[in-house]
Amino acid sequence: MSENTVSVFEKHPKKTLMIALFLLSMLLYGLSSLKLFNNQYTEFESKNLKTILHQYFVGRVVENNVGRFIKLREHSPETARYERPSRNYISHIAPNTVERKYYKISTDRHGFIGPSEIHTNPDIKIVFLGGSTTECLYMQEQERFPYLVGRQLEKSLAKKVNTYNGGVSANESMHSLNILMNKVLPMKPQIVVFMHNINDLVILRSQGTYWYENSLKSHVQSKKTLLTRYEFPENHHEATESDLMAEFSRNLRTFIAICRIRDIQPILMTQANRVENDALYHRFNEIIREVGKQEQVKVIDLATAIPKETDYLYDSYHYTAKGAALAANTIAEQLQKVLS
Repeated sequence: MSENTVSVFEKHPKKTLMIALFLLSMLLYGLSSLKLFNNQYTEFESKNLKTILHQYFVGRVVENNVGRFIKLREHSPETARYERPSRNYISHIAPNTVERKYYKISTDRHGFIGPSEIHTNPDIKIVFLGGSTTECLYMQEQERFPYLVGRQLEKSLAKKVNTYNGGVSANESMHSLNILMNKVLPMKPQIVVFMHNINDLVILRSQGTYWYENSLKSHVQSKKTLLTRYEFPENHHEATESDLMAEFSRNLRTFIAICRIRDIQPILMTQANRVENDALYHRFNEIIREVGKQEQVKVIDLATAIPKETDYLYDSYHYTAKGAALAANTIAEQLQKVLS
């Protein structure tokens, strides 16, 4: 065989083999992340090959130029996309209650779910912070309760009202405190409404603390966490239920203190639910009531106001459109008293 016909593999066998193995491993990892093969994540959280490659190169940039950083868990500003619940989500979490179709998520310049900036110069600005139970992902844009509250308050108060939906799936109260400090305070809203429970409980039970490492949801991020697929790292902690309740209470009081220092009216909300056999979950709702009473902060008790029926909650925690409408009525009625 002449030198001109020698293949690249024959010239550089080791290098060619290494490149081939790398490409094959990336392909297999990408396939394992496709929704078709791996449906344990919701479509909102799953990764495809494009995302993995993007995160790899972003990780290199972060490692070389940034180092560790605090992640603002928000929706990307000024975007519009469509989310569809996975088949696994429909069959195991919301059977016969959520339609498997695409739901629109559009965001404003601050990353809040729209419609939000209805008025250029509103008389009143109200921000809602929470997880997926505030986000209300699987319903139409005009059905989400933060939007509905604004429209109802406009009618009752005869003022221009902008409401901002700062809910993000899986966010717990520490994520919302970060959003409050770095995104909400410069907006100078009159009211911030804070609703957390189940996401805090899941993380505290798993980790024993809000300061957990090596997770997609860790507050301090690095190259390593950009590439991980783990929601929570394995952690055999020694925190007791009393410790978990104290941690949750401290975050509620931190929220109240920050708002008051910045002349913002803090509002707490309990979480509506259809939970039956979780005493600590219900204790967290009770802690919200207790902290509100002790700190003389208004508590909107959605856990009491929303019937524990599938017409209002399609699973243990998340609203149907009918449930969101009832929540909006309850919230607007209580906020009207605060604003009048």
